[in-house]
Amino acid sequence: MSAPKRVLVAGDWDADGVVSTAILVYTQEKLGEYPLKSISIVDKKPVDPEKMKYILNEISVPYDLAVFLDLPYTSYIGNVLRLMKQHFGVKKIMYIDHHLSTIQNEDELKGIVDVLIADHRQPTVGIIMDELAKNGIRLHARLESFALTVRYMDAGRKVPTEYLKLFEITKMMSKALTAVRDEALWAKIVNWLVDPTPLPMPLDEQVMSKVREIVEKRDREVSEAAMSLAMEAVKVGGFRFIDARRKWRARGATALASKLSNILKAPVAILVDTNKNHSLLVIKASHGRAYRVAKYLLGEGIAHDIAGHPNLAIVRVDKNVENKTIIEALRQAIFYTA
Repeated sequence: MSAPKRVLVAGDWDADGVVSTAILVYTQEKLGEYPLKSISIVDKKPVDPEKMKYILNEISVPYDLAVFLDLPYTSYIGNVLRLMKQHFGVKKIMYIDHHLSTIQNEDELKGIVDVLIADHRQPTVGIIMDELAKNGIRLHARLESFALTVRYMDAGRKVPTEYLKLFEITKMMSKALTAVRDEALWAKIVNWLVDPTPLPMPLDEQVMSKVREIVEKRDREVSEAAMSLAMEAVKVGGFRFIDARRKWRARGATALASKLSNILKAPVAILVDTNKNHSLLVIKASHGRAYRVAKYLLGEGIAHDIAGHPNLAIVRVDKNVENKTIIEALRQAIFYTA
């Protein structure tokens, strides 16, 4: 009998990343069906694009396969993946993602990994579920329900009544992990999702109390900033443009954009500062229009690259770009993407 394969599954901290990881752990470790048709020992780990290099410290065995889930690609990540194959004994790498930066760099990524499955039209969970359907693989009922809940959340669609409880649990898990960034908690949640038996939730009152405190503080900060900035919004076509560079830096900019869009009842483009040599323009618009506007800005040379999602795109722009330049480019982009 041959020795079991060794597989590393690494996923993002958010709901999409956690549920995607749980699905791959279940189909590989419990079923031995996907991605490898093999009995396997599976290790799991949360990944962060900013701290990707630290994953090299975790590679203590020569993995037959490393799978990366819901991780927006950057050239820095590409360098780490190359090192994994060249110097850390990782035989194959599989990359499954839906972020715009991954789609934009598909050709580069194909030259590094062995299997790339990328689609910006749905969350990573949706991509995996489609792959499992092609292979005739089913999840246990609870895990499948969580996967469907994430698909509803990502699409911004109304969650059916029968999934509302799961929706609240999924949001709670995602907020907890975003707030505390605890690897042990991430692993507990993955294990809880993998197990088909009705175990208690791995979020005790101490954790939830800390989460509530952090989330409430952040929500207050975002709400206060959004109310102040909403009064400075400039109408550009059906959009609203806000220069928030003097009041907000990059962290939490997507939450700020969403809050502003809710207050103004319109798509928004907000300009925020960073501590690097560029600013960020965060575009919030439904039905994939944020991505289409971002693509136009990229084609016109205003944007340097695209990240985020189809409905919430993030582009790098010059640090000292003038508002009139952004507004004129946005006006054209909105016209041509209508």
